[in-house]
Amino acid sequence: MGFFKNLFKRKKNIEEESPLDFLESQIHDDEERRKYVSTAFLQMKEISSDIDNLRFEYNVITSYLNDCEEIDRLPEEIKLPIEDAANDILTIKSNKEKYYLDKPLMEDSEYEKYDKLSDEFDEVIKKLKDAEDFQHKIKSDLKKLDGERQAYNYRKHEMNSMMKNIVGVLIISSTAFVICIVSLLLLAVLLDLNVKLGFLLTVTIICVVYSFLFLKGNELRKESVKLDKTIVKIIQLQNSVKIRYVNNTNLLDYLYMKYNTDSSKELKAGFDVYVEEKHRREQYEQANRELPAAKRRLLGLLKNLPISDPVSWIHTPEALVNKNELVEIRHEMIQRRQKLREKIDESTKEAESMKDEIKEIIKRYPKYSLEIRSMMKDFEDDE
Repeated sequence: MGFFKNLFKRKKNIEEESPLDFLESQIHDDEERRKYVSTAFLQMKEISSDIDNLRFEYNVITSYLNDCEEIDRLPEEIKLPIEDAANDILTIKSNKEKYYLDKPLMEDSEYEKYDKLSDEFDEVIKKLKDAEDFQHKIKSDLKKLDGERQAYNYRKHEMNSMMKNIVGVLIISSTAFVICIVSLLLLAVLLDLNVKLGFLLTVTIICVVYSFLFLKGNELRKESVKLDKTIVKIIQLQNSVKIRYVNNTNLLDYLYMKYNTDSSKELKAGFDVYVEEKHRREQYEQANRELPAAKRRLLGLLKNLPISDPVSWIHTPEALVNKNELVEIRHEMIQRRQKLREKIDESTKEAESMKDEIKEIIKRYPKYSLEIRSMMKDFEDDE
């Protein structure tokens, strides 16, 4: 009577009553009785359907186990081509996993950008590299010119200082000369001394000093003129180089914008990733193309064997090349079949228990037997 314990619930103390105790109070209610019996038949129908499904799966597994035995007993001359075909499938699957595109190396937008550049990439990278090298060279030239200009300016500053020093020496020398002449005159007049030698020496010294200062000043003026010309040339050259720098900078900015990059190094690194990604995609597509052919080849060989389901072995090629894998699958199938057998037995016992309970109801309430038998017939006809 266990079926009815799970089938109906009462509002109070239902767990303390048996199904037939419940029927004592409900059996004479036509609606409740029909509902009660209909539900029982429906449950029996569901269990019967479950048993059919379990038996079908049980038979499939049994056939699979028989196929395992057949494959295990194959002679070497038949087994070798099958193992070769199965190994091809395993190799192709391994390549698919290796190049699986679930995590691509770059986004599709980036891939498409480099794919468009692939035909002219060498030319593009050369153009960028040349522009960058030229930019570095211009910067280097500007730095050198600026250094030279600073050096010449420093030399100009030194020469101006030297010119000031010459003027200072000239003033001091002239002052000293005047003082010496006045002193000699005073000595000659007041002391009546012979100062001719002193005059001669003083004039000689001042002439030598003036000559030296004149020559030095003239030399500095000539050098100053040359420095001014050189500085002007450097400035002109700087301006010319700056114009080239601006033009090349504009060219680089345009190229960077056109190819959506910050440098030729970055573009080259991205292209290297693209090449690897392209190889992965090509290998993946090749594996996709090769796998159906490899499966058809294996299926053609398996159809020549006395096995019930050649198709199922295409999905487990490792069992065809690895005896341990075949033993593992066989063990798993035996366990599954055992569990199915237990479920079939349990369901069969439950169905038998339901039939016994229906018979008990008919026996206990014979006046409803015709109605219940009619419902049973309808139930069997529906099956």
